[in-house]
Amino acid sequence: MSQDNVPQRPRFIPGTPEKLDAVAAAPKNHEVMFENDRVRVLRVTLPPGAVEHKHTHKWPSVFTIYKFPKIKYFNDKGEHVPITVNRSEFEGKPFWVEPEGVHWVENHDTYPLEAIRVELKR
Repeated sequence: MSQDNVPQRPRFIPGTPEKLDAVAAAPKNHEVMFENDRVRVLRVTLPPGAVEHKHTHKWPSVFTIYKFPKIKYFNDKGEHVPITVNRSEFEGKPFWVEPEGVHWVENHDTYPLEAIRVELKR
């Protein structure tokens, strides 16, 4: 599998409570579009000025951000993790993400974040 394109994300810790799963913890931002025993497809949205609830993603995924606004990403310790990639290079292009520990995102732009996340169950 490809290398994680965003290595500064916190790693998922096995045994993390299910209540922190993205769909359970941040349902306003993570909608299940399809799910079976192999894959879960999420629509991820974050309106302008919104802040997600703390959550995790326990499976590796292919993530495609269609609209990539200015965001602030926070890790499990509440530390701001600067986005060091050029947003325009990622917008509309799928990229690999390893299982992700507790984090949340704030949208600091005038338009929503819109994405699809295809989580591959193991």
